Amino acid sequence: MYSISTHCLHAESLTSALDKLSFHTEHVEIMSDGPHLLTDTKLLESYNFKYSIHAPSRGVNIASVLEPIRRTSVEVITNTFALAAEVNAPVVIHPGYFAWEYEYVLAEQHLRASLAQIHAESIQYGVTYFIENMGNWGYFFIKEPKDLYLLDGALFCLDVGHANECGNFDTFLATSFAHVHLHDNNGKYDSHETIGKGNINFDKVLKRVRENNIKIPVIEVKSFEGTIKTLDILTKHYGV
Repeated sequence: MYSISTHCLHAESLTSALDKLSFHTEHVEIMSDGPHLLTDTKLLESYNFKYSIHAPSRGVNIASVLEPIRRTSVEVITNTFALAAEVNAPVVIHPGYFAWEYEYVLAEQHLRASLAQIHAESIQYGVTYFIENMGNWGYFFIKEPKDLYLLDGALFCLDVGHANECGNFDTFLATSFAHVHLHDNNGKYDSHETIGKGNINFDKVLKRVRENNIKIPVIEVKSFEGTIKTLDILTKHYGV
């Protein structure tokens, strides 16, 4: 069974997205940003999906060296945990970024402080969370496997497209991961393409998904048409 991220329908309302996805899957990852930002769980509870939630990321930076922004970013993650607990959903979070290279050390300290708070909040709410590797975007943390020590024991979400874009596909694939985002690209741009449109070896990916005992991989393709095509390819060639 595959989950589908609402990323593919992010320009539409969350209601419209869930209506369309209900014909194709029983598992959905809510991209809680923009028009799909969650403020309560009433809509989610009106469907029979099993959920995961991608916490807000575009306006959030848990590694910010500006303490008010860091604190508020952690609060946003905590609020996501509170909602996730209501629908028994795990949560994916981004590790944040440093704005200037010379701020790396301080930003790492702030990231560690945030992750300690996030870990404590996850225990309070009884929520499982994963930290995702980033694409080749500016000064984000965890773009390379050598940065995984920053997780400090937290579970890892492997985004195969991000790993491919950063030139670390094979090394990241060899790591232990507990959640996965599936999409393709040509290794140069984070295009979230349909499987087969890029150069990622999905035979390798699905082999490692099975070895890591991941039951519900998440399809995170940018278009709805590409998502359904990807679902068809995965189901036919790799099973459910």
